[in-house]
Amino acid sequence: MDLMGIIVWLVVVLTLAIFIWMMVKSVKEWGALHAVLMSLLFIQIWCLLFFTAGVASRRNGYMKAYETLKRKVAQRERELYEVSYGDKLNPNPDMNSYVPVTNELNRLNVERGRVWRGATVVGLAQGEASLQMGMVAPVAAPNPADPSAPAPNAPAPNAPAAPATDVGLAAQTIVHVFGESNEQRGLLPTIYLGEFVVTEANGGSVKIKPTATLTPEQIAAIGSGQFTTWSIYELMPLDSHDAFAAEGSKPDENSIFGRMDLNEVASLLKIDPALATAEPTGLKIQDAIKARVLQSYLNDGSRPPEGTPPEQVYVRVEFLKDYKIEVDAQEQRNATEGGFYDLSGRSVDARLKRGGEDGATVSFKQGDRIVFDSTTANDLGKQDLIKVVSPVFVRSLNDYEYAFREVRRQITAALQDAVLIQRELAEMQKSQGVADNQVRLGQEERSKLDKDFAQYKKELDVISSEAARLQEESQTTRSEISATFKQIQALRDQIVARQRALSEAINAVSGTPNP
Repeated sequence: MDLMGIIVWLVVVLTLAIFIWMMVKSVKEWGALHAVLMSLLFIQIWCLLFFTAGVASRRNGYMKAYETLKRKVAQRERELYEVSYGDKLNPNPDMNSYVPVTNELNRLNVERGRVWRGATVVGLAQGEASLQMGMVAPVAAPNPADPSAPAPNAPAPNAPAAPATDVGLAAQTIVHVFGESNEQRGLLPTIYLGEFVVTEANGGSVKIKPTATLTPEQIAAIGSGQFTTWSIYELMPLDSHDAFAAEGSKPDENSIFGRMDLNEVASLLKIDPALATAEPTGLKIQDAIKARVLQSYLNDGSRPPEGTPPEQVYVRVEFLKDYKIEVDAQEQRNATEGGFYDLSGRSVDARLKRGGEDGATVSFKQGDRIVFDSTTANDLGKQDLIKVVSPVFVRSLNDYEYAFREVRRQITAALQDAVLIQRELAEMQKSQGVADNQVRLGQEERSKLDKDFAQYKKELDVISSEAARLQEESQTTRSEISATFKQIQALRDQIVARQRALSEAINAVSGTPNP
C-alpha cells in the first residue's frame, strides 16, 4: 500500500473513532431511535464513499489508459506524418519517406520524359531502322539452305499483325536510343546507340534514322545483332549521385550518398574492377582515364582523395549556433523568365519555394550537421557559425546529351585529324625518301670530294715543295744577279773614267778646250 492509501485508512479510522465517541456522548439525550438512524446514515455515507472511491479509481485507470492511448495515437500520427512527408524541421531529412520518395519518383519521371522499352528491331536498311514498339513473340531463325526461307529481317508469313496502336511518337521527334541487354533484372538499356529522328510513325511501327554520323562503336553495336530490342528515350537520362549507390544503402558519415558497390559500378561503366585501386600515373592513357572515372564514382560522397580539384571538395560542418537561411524570394516568376533563382540564390520559381509560414527560411540548430560547398562553408566559418568536421568529395555531374555530342564531335575531329595525319605521314615518308636519296648522293659526293681532297693535298705538298725550291733558287739567282750588277756598275765607272781621261788627253793634244 502506498502512502496515500495509508493516509486514507488513517482518516477513516479516525472519523470512525470520532463518530463512536460522539454517539456515546449523545445517546442519552437523543435516544435509541436517533442513535440507530445516525448510525445507518453514517454507514450509508461510507458505503457511498467506498462506491465513489471505486468509481474514481476505475475512472483514474481509464483516464490513465486514455492518456496513454492518446500519447500513442499522437506518436503514431507524428510517425505517419514523418513517414508520409518527412520531418520538415530536420535539415537532413530522411528521404525514404513515402511522399518524398513519390515526389522524387514523379520528378524523375518528368525529367526523364517518356520512355518506350522493348522496341524490337525488325529491319535495318540504308541507314534507317524499323522498330516494332512493344515486346513481340520471337520468330524462329530461317534455314539458310532453304531457298524458300524469308530474308533475315523479313516478318514471318503467318505471324499475326501487331495492333495499330498509337504509341505517342510523332514524325520528326528527336529521341535517344539505347541497346537493351538481358540482365538478371530483365531487359535493361546498357549501351548508347545515338541520337535519332523519327521519320515515320504508323501505329506500333516506327522508322528512325541517326541525326548525325554515328561513331564506329555505335555502328558496330547496331550491326552486330546482339541488341535485338532497343529502349527509346524522349529525353536523355540525367546524371545523379544517388543513382549509382548500392541498392538499399543509406547515407552515413562516411558516404553522404550511400555506399557505392564496386562490382555494380564497374559493370555499369564497363570498366575492369581492378582499376579501382590502380595508380593512374603508371597505366596507359586509356586505362588511366578509365581508372580515374571509376575511382571518381566510387569515391563520390566520401573523403576526397589526394589531388582532388577544389571545386569538387565539399565540407561537412557542424553548427555552433542556431542559424536561419532565407531561401525563398519575395518575387515570383517562371523559370523561362529569368531562371529558377535570383541573384542572391533564393528561389523565385513557385515549384521550388518551400511555402508555408516558415517555408521561406531553413533553420539550423546548434549541433546540426550538414554538407556545404567550400565557398559557403568559408563564409559561414568567418562568422563563427560552424566548425569543419570533414571534407567530402562530390563528383561533378555529367550532362549526358552534351557529353555524347561532344564525344562524337571529338571522335569525328579525331578521325579527320587521323586522316590528315596519315596524309602528312605519307608526304613525310616521301620527303624522307627524297632526303635519304639526297643523303646517299651527298655521301657519294663526299667520298669523291674526300678523294679529290687527298689528291689535292698530295699535289699541294708537291707544289709547296717545288715552290720552296724555286723560291730558294730565285733567292740564289737574285743574289748572283745583284753581285753581277755591282761588278758591271764598277766596270762602267772604270770605263767612264778612262773615257774622260782619254778625252782630256785628246783635247789637250788638239788644243780643243775641255767641256
